[in-house]
Amino acid sequence: MYSEQFRLFLIFLVLAVLQVFIANHIHLFHFATPLCYVYLTLVMRRGALRWAMLVWAFAMGLLMDTFNNTPGVASGAMTLIALIQPYLLERMLVKEGEEDLIPSVATMGMKPFVYYTLTLVGLYCVVFYTLELFSFFNHTMWLECVLGSTALTSLLIIVVEGVRKKKS
Repeated sequence: MYSEQFRLFLIFLVLAVLQVFIANHIHLFHFATPLCYVYLTLVMRRGALRWAMLVWAFAMGLLMDTFNNTPGVASGAMTLIALIQPYLLERMLVKEGEEDLIPSVATMGMKPFVYYTLTLVGLYCVVFYTLELFSFFNHTMWLECVLGSTALTSLLIIVVEGVRKKKS
């Protein structure tokens, strides 16, 4: 239990530093921003305590809200995907699998992991940009932000997982 919390704390720190100092300054075509901190929720193990998942996700979102001046947007979206993650993960995995499996390309396979990543990151981006823009008057900008950030973030996560798979 403590090793799992320590692992999440290290991932939390690394992702927060990467997002604040590097990813926040990347804006491809002025609308696609990598949101690498979403990876924290994706790699929470199967069978983890639900309240702990919600606290970790909310804390990461709150930290991102603080640095990005988006009050409540990232924390709300992160908490929502942390709430949905266990149910989606159960749908993606076989029932008789490991109870404490950590989602990755190595444990799930490439196709299920890509689907899992696209679903959670896409949901996160829809909620995040809907709350951030708080308007549907500029449909094009909203759609560009959602699709661009989903694609860029998912690609980044899949590349990181591909590198991790080759190392192990």
